Amino acid sequence: MKERKKITEITITESAEVCSIKTSDDGMFSLMDSDEKLVSHIQYESVGYERDSGKPKILRSIARDADDLVGDNPWKKYKKIGFVDTNSVVENEQKLFVSSSSLLLWKDENRRFGNVHHVNLLVGYCSKDINPERIAWADFIRRIQASKLLESSDRMLIVVDSEKSLIPSINKRREPVVDGFLLPNEFTFAYATSDAGAENWINKEMKRRDTVAGRVLPMVKMNKELLQILAKNEKLYIKNDFEQSP
Repeated sequence: MKERKKITEITITESAEVCSIKTSDDGMFSLMDSDEKLVSHIQYESVGYERDSGKPKILRSIARDADDLVGDNPWKKYKKIGFVDTNSVVENEQKLFVSSSSLLLWKDENRRFGNVHHVNLLVGYCSKDINPERIAWADFIRRIQASKLLESSDRMLIVVDSEKSLIPSINKRREPVVDGFLLPNEFTFAYATSDAGAENWINKEMKRRDTVAGRVLPMVKMNKELLQILAKNEKLYIKNDFEQSP
């Protein structure tokens, strides 16, 4: 196993010249301009390793914000955490996809223990030029909103395994999640890869999502009756009876 290490990523969110960098004890950076004013930016706390090519392989990454950071684990500042991963295949000039989602609900106020709840699988068709991951993200958000699961003060993190370079823009509401649907204010996206094995509980849960979607996609592809229904409805939900034990 390659050595894991923290990797700091910084995204500057306004046009400015950085003249100095200040750091704090908890690892937060302050980027200052020539007038010693703070340059607007986002810092991403990432964990990964260096590939043989010298480029970093990011296993998981989350934005750290100095105003609402909780201790040294920014994942714990969210009341609920969702996980979404999607598998797809091109069928008749369209993509057939299956999306597997889950929801972590903390059991204690200190957010040390939580239960993971499986969510009905999303199955659908889309244009082969569209990333079905983003369709699944928007669908998951809308289902959470419709469920009334979030209270007005709750913040929810959604962990995904795609579009890593676009996540900062989506979180800033500059890039839509899909079509014209902008990320609602109570939600934030973070990245974690599902192809890294059980690096920690975040990667492990993403791996489960990928495994379930990967198992169900061939079943859907071979089910002619379901495909006929799907062709008329574009998407449908399947109860998740395919979950593997941890």
